[in-house]
Parts: sequence; structure tokens; C-alpha cells
Amino acid sequence: MSFLHGRRSLLLLVCAFLLIGTSMFLVVPSESALSATVSSTATGGGSSSHERRFTPPASRETLQAAKPARQRYLTLNPGDVVDFAPGPVSFDGHPAILSRVGASWKFRAEVSGHTILNVGAGKAMRAVYVFVPPLPSRQVSRDDLDWYRTQFGTGIANCGPALVSMAILWAHGKDVPVQQIRTEIGYPYDDGATSFDDLKESLRRHGVAFKSPTLSEPQDLQDLLDRGHIAFVLIQSGGIEKVDGNPSTNLVGRYYSDDLGHYVLVKGYSLDKSYFVVYDPYPVDWDSNSLRYADEVTMIGKNRYYPAGELFEALRTKMILEVTSD
Repeated sequence: MSFLHGRRSLLLLVCAFLLIGTSMFLVVPSESALSATVSSTATGGGSSSHERRFTPPASRETLQAAKPARQRYLTLNPGDVVDFAPGPVSFDGHPAILSRVGASWKFRAEVSGHTILNVGAGKAMRAVYVFVPPLPSRQVSRDDLDWYRTQFGTGIANCGPALVSMAILWAHGKDVPVQQIRTEIGYPYDDGATSFDDLKESLRRHGVAFKSPTLSEPQDLQDLLDRGHIAFVLIQSGGIEKVDGNPSTNLVGRYYSDDLGHYVLVKGYSLDKSYFVVYDPYPVDWDSNSLRYADEVTMIGKNRYYPAGELFEALRTKMILEVTSD
């Protein structure tokens, strides 16, 4: 009897250990399962092999409002007329993409491109930066400051922080350097990538209002722009076809070779709804980023036209950030 009792106790003990082991296996996920959970988070801006790896300069602690100064920034559709009275007006060697209307100081947009005009005389003179798009377009912008920012020279994988810097400048007129946004976010991922949650927290920190809608079709993005808002979207950049020819004269298409997860800012669309107008913070190259449009000032990432269908298909997630100026 004692022998049978001992065997029965041993069997019960073995069963207990098996049950505990099974429970632990069910409760604690495997290392591969944990990895799958982390990798499912959509991120953008992971560093490419071309980026310079360095410690960016310390950002300014005291922030200044962007200077309205003596500049003005205009976007004119082909055929639009603007009045610069009482003049005078000079192109001063920059592309004459506007034509004068009669003897007045009115000018009509004729040719697509970027140019700079000197308007007025003496202390009243101001520079007017003019963009004429290749197609009639609806765009969200500001005429008192240039709110485009590049990620070039700011550190590693800073497309997300560059978009936040642009949004703050657009919404509040405050110039917060890209490097400061990166310092605030830190490096949550080894490759420098940032998630939408990182960008949301940064916008909240700087008092910029936003929503997080999910797109179902390109029209949703156009409706957002019609409300006067701008959008952060995360794309696989290789999904945008490369530009045909020189990107300084052809604004349609991707102007760099890298194919990676990348944040761009959508700020307009062509009236025929075939293109979105994008502020892309990516540099032309990682050596000098020196290529400019014909005005010799404007960076190539500004006012790019990406085919609407390509951009929508290139989205790594249909969730976006809709940024408002409220």
C-alpha cells in the first residue's frame, strides 16, 4: 500500500509541474513574438547609408518668433495677376516668369518656376519670393514667412522632426530648430526612426493642434487640404517615381535615390487632382545639398509634385496627422 501511495504522489507531482510549465508558456510570449509586436509599429526616417553621422549642434534655448521682415512669399497659379503698386518692380537678374500688364505695376504669372522680385524703393523695398506651379493648384501656405525646413545638416534620420519644425512655424510663426525637436524626442529606435506617437507628443509639447484620421482614398487628403489644414504622411519613398530630367526645372517626382520609410508634408494638390504638392525635407544629396531652383535660393524639396495615386499607394500606413492652425 505504501508503495502504491508513493507512486500516486509522484504522478501527482509530475502533473503539477507539467501544468505550471504549460501555464508559463501560454502567459509569456516568445522572443520572436515580442519582436513582431515591436516591429509592427510604423516608423519613418531610419538612417540611410548616405547620412552623415555626427552630433548636431546644441539648439537655442530662447526661441524667437519668425521674423516677418521685409519678405513676402506668394504662390500664383498660371494666369493669376498680382498688383505691386506703387512699384517699382525689378527681377534683378532672377527668372522673369511674370509679365507686366501694360503700364501698371500689375504682373501676370506666365511660366512655372521660382523667382524673386524687388518691390518698392529705398527703405520701403522688400523682396517678394514667387512660386508659379506647373499646374493650377490649391495650396495651404503663409505669405509672411518661409516655413519649409530641411533635415540636411541636422543629424541622423530627421525627416519627422523636420516636419514638426515646419508645422510649428506654419501654425504659430515660431522658429524651433529641427535639432531641438530631435533632442526633445530623443532616439527611441536604434536607426534614428521616429513613430507617429513621437511626432504627436512633440506637437502637443509645442501647442500645435492636430487630429489622427485614417485615409480611405486620396479624396480624404484633398478634403483635409480644403479645410486649410496640412498633413504628415509616412511613405515608402521608392513608391514615388523619380523625376524625369533635372529636378531644378522639373518639379514632378522624387529627386533622390534612397528608398526608405520617410515622412513628407502634404500642403496642396493640383486642381485636376492628379498630384499632391509636398514639402519633402530630404536633401538632394548628403554632401552639400547645394542644388537649387532657378531663383538660386529655394531648396529642391520645396513644392514637389508627387502623383496622387503613387503617393496614396506608397503610404506605409493610412493613418496620418492632420495639423491645424487653431
